[in-house]
Order: sequence, then C-alpha cells, then structure tokens
Amino acid sequence: LQDLDGHSLLRKYDPDITGSPFINDNWVLARVTLSNGKQIGPVSVKLNIESNELHYLDTAGKEMVAKEGSVRKVDCIDYYAKDSTRYVFKSGYPAIDKQDENFYYQVFTEGKIELLAKKFKYLRTERNDLTGEVSKTFIDGSVVLYVEAYGLMQPFRPGKDFIASLFEEDKAQLANAFIDANRINFKKIPDLVKLFNYYN
Repeated sequence: LQDLDGHSLLRKYDPDITGSPFINDNWVLARVTLSNGKQIGPVSVKLNIESNELHYLDTAGKEMVAKEGSVRKVDCIDYYAKDSTRYVFKSGYPAIDKQDENFYYQVFTEGKIELLAKKFKYLRTERNDLTGEVSKTFIDGSVVLYVEAYGLMQPFRPGKDFIASLFEEDKAQLANAFIDANRINFKKIPDLVKLFNYYN
C-alpha cells in the first residue's frame, strides 16, 4: 500500500451525531486505481460522502484517508448486501456545478456514455425550542444524475431529445430500436443502465 498516499484520520465526528457520513458503514474490499494508473488491492475501504474522502485500512490495520486526487477509481462489492451489488466510484471528471475533478461519482455505466450519480450527505442541526437541546443528524441528499459522453460532462435530463443527442449518427437507429423494443423508461436508472450498456 505504499503507493496509496494517505494521511492519518485527524478529523473526528462528534459521537452524539446520529447516522453516518459513509455510503456504507462496513469496510468492503476494493480494487483501487491510482491517479498514475496503477491498480492496487484488495484494500478495505469506506467512502465518506459527507466530506468526499476515501478511508482505507493500511497494512497495520490503521484507518487512513487517501490524499485528495490520488485515487481515480474504487471498484468494490458490497458483501453485506443480499445481492452483492458491485459498486464503482470514480473521480477525474470535468468540474461541474459545485463538484471539482476530485469528486467521487457512483458510476452506473462505463464507456462512451457514462451515467454518473452524485450521492452526498449533509449535517442537519436542530434545536428543541422547549429544552434548548441541539441535535445533529447526517441526512442523505437527493441523488443527482450526470452524463459524461465524449469528454463532455452535463446534467442528465430524462427526455427523448436529450437521450438522442448523446448518440452518434451511425448508431442512433439501432439505439432507438432498442429503446422501443425494450420500452425504456428514461426516468428509471435500471432502464438507463440497460440502454447505455447496450450502446457502449
């Protein structure tokens, strides 16, 4: 793991905060691709989507945080899920909205058209007017979809015109036939994954 440049976990959350900043509280094994293209792993990781930081366990079992910009891809299986879903997170995409190139997106499809999800959590603070007690909770933010196609990053729009704009002319007819044959619903992520995987 000497190639995975990281630093000790210095930031500690208040133990009274309810919930978790991680997408999954459990450590999961992952293959990690560094910014120089080298792959390492399996490494035990957890992704903090409140701070956009990748936590990992070093060879001594100490919790570390990967240096910003040092990791480009995290490919893991959630062994604790019933269906052992494969999760892929990647950074290195063009900056958009408030996300820079080091933001980790969940990747649903890879290839010419990549369907990406911005998942995040934020800390909500509430004060009880009667007792004056303050409570803090990690809240899931709304998932925001993006598409990266041919080097262009843009927000996803669930309309036929937008989808058609992603297709190359020589492949549009086949893609449209696939949409009709499979009754693709542009508002459902599994349908979009099926369509873009077919196209890619």
